[in-house]
Amino acid sequence: MKVIIFSHESDLDGLYSAAIGLVRYPQAMTVFLGYGAENFQKMGNFIYSATHSSKERGLVIIADLGLNDDTIEICRQIFADAVSNGWKLMWVDHHPWSQAAIDMARQHVELVHDASGTKCAADLMAEKLLPENDLASRLAGMAHTMDFFTKDQYLTPITELIKYYQTFPDFYHRLTDLARKSAKGVLWDVEMHDDYEKYARLRDEAKISVLSAMRVKEVQGIKVAYVPTSPYLQSSLFSEEVFAITGADLAMFYSAKGKVSIRRSNSRVSCRAIAAGLPEGGGHDYAAGATFSSDPADSAAVVAEMEAAVRKAIAGS
Repeated sequence: MKVIIFSHESDLDGLYSAAIGLVRYPQAMTVFLGYGAENFQKMGNFIYSATHSSKERGLVIIADLGLNDDTIEICRQIFADAVSNGWKLMWVDHHPWSQAAIDMARQHVELVHDASGTKCAADLMAEKLLPENDLASRLAGMAHTMDFFTKDQYLTPITELIKYYQTFPDFYHRLTDLARKSAKGVLWDVEMHDDYEKYARLRDEAKISVLSAMRVKEVQGIKVAYVPTSPYLQSSLFSEEVFAITGADLAMFYSAKGKVSIRRSNSRVSCRAIAAGLPEGGGHDYAAGATFSSDPADSAAVVAEMEAAVRKAIAGS
């Protein structure tokens, strides 16, 4: 049976969700994606090609990707066509969805959704696909530790390696290689270690540059750090240093590619609510992502746009 696994491209939960899928379906093709209409249309193109290229039927698994309202119609068309060609679809996710998104998905896919804030996508993948498998359980446990920052076990620095690989033109090949190694129980090797040593030097140089350009402002009683991030900095991990240095309640990392990563140090404000005030926003209360409309070269305009989103979120809370 043909199997395609789509998973989030940016973190350990996405990587290990795909790896758990590969433990269950070693023949599967893996595709790693980000958010936004362009990425979901890319997913649609993959699915259309697979479902129309032969008469063989198969399964599509989507993991660790939330369905935002602005991509509901894209997905409706993708799914309806795939189902009409005899394919089955499963969506496994832990992000908050609107009722409209849930209702649409349930018409076409087997939806495994838990937005309780107690499980990551890899947890759900292991429970659904391989409930008695030790490797799947171990992978899910490590993804859970990273996603919720529980710090209850040692993790290899593979999350930073994912970030490093995003700077390479063959990023998706590298991520697929990591997923296949993980599915075989190889969580770290000499090649990964050599790459990590190269990355660590670039990361440390980037921290010096970024911290010197960081701005900290108070917005209606919320202390916000606006950080012009680097391709070599993993936001969730770096945010701990930013919070320790600044004492901020909120950190907003903005990139030259027009993307924003939002992290918080306490529950005074919801990252997801802030992301909702920016283009393509989505995520969790404790961590979220979005894009911005301002020119990335105009840092004052970018900060003003993000600050407006913070004010809007505070006003609506």
